[in-house]
Amino acid sequence: RGLNVVSVDGSSISKKFMDVDFSFLKAIAVQYYFKENHVARIKYFPDLNGFNNYFVKANFINRDENSIDAKISLDMNYIEISLLNDMIERNSSIDLIIIDGSIVITPINLLFSKDLEISKKYDTLLKAYQRLYSNCKEHGIILIGSIKDTRTSALTNLLCDSIQLLKPTYSKLSDFIKLNYREVVKYLSDIGLFNRLLIKSERSCIFNCKTEIDKIRDTGIKKEIPYYFPLSFYAFYLKTAKYDTPCRLEFFMDEKHSIENASKKADLISSIILPISSLNDNYGLPIPQIEAHKRAVFKKNEIDILFNNLIRKLHLNGISLLEKRRNRRPF
Repeated sequence: RGLNVVSVDGSSISKKFMDVDFSFLKAIAVQYYFKENHVARIKYFPDLNGFNNYFVKANFINRDENSIDAKISLDMNYIEISLLNDMIERNSSIDLIIIDGSIVITPINLLFSKDLEISKKYDTLLKAYQRLYSNCKEHGIILIGSIKDTRTSALTNLLCDSIQLLKPTYSKLSDFIKLNYREVVKYLSDIGLFNRLLIKSERSCIFNCKTEIDKIRDTGIKKEIPYYFPLSFYAFYLKTAKYDTPCRLEFFMDEKHSIENASKKADLISSIILPISSLNDNYGLPIPQIEAHKRAVFKKNEIDILFNNLIRKLHLNGISLLEKRRNRRPF
């Protein structure tokens, strides 16, 4: 038996007018069936270009642009997660799912937004994620988040804080400790550090991520958070290509687990991701993730067709739209 690997990605485009904002969103999932000595079989959901998964969103209320962008982001995320849930519930033969980005909803502060609509959308999205985690656990599916680019220094800072604890045991660190290493570390992100330390096929240690969820749980402000997230989230860095930076990969475990089992799961994930991410020495993302992004992104002619059709329908109903000045300069 081979492996069924699914990846999902989405994209959105927006057109902002003086009194209204319109957004088009779509999401596509790609399923690869990998089997040794066989050409991979590929399926697309709902279709090759996402024509059956378009969504049009309009904002008629006068909001600041940050709020509008937050709404679009939440809508986009919900469409992607809902597509995965529908796929799992129709087809339980999936072995691994790759989400483009984190496997945990972010940013968590939107849960407490003063904008009631944003707060409700966020809460709905939390439930969609909880449904996804439950589906994956029920069907034995490994869910991972593959983050293309990140500037976080969480693991680097953790290692920096641990150096003094290692000093009594590891004499080889003496020269390093003599340096002003805390200042040096300030210039390094996790990606920057592990790009220097790892060689192809190696991974970093695993570490806890998404600690902001734990902080909210501890405060008791949102008592339903433990219901949504009775899980522990981990991340690690995997060097998949010789000349590319490491990938940050995230996964979850049940709260009642051992660190040894979490480490074994990271090894299993690495063994699956490496062969499908190392075909190009200069670009180390998993093939399904690359294909999902390629299919999901809006093409220029696609954008023109969508907005021209929208404007034409509005004109037929006696509605004309005035673009913002920045988009209609006469010079």
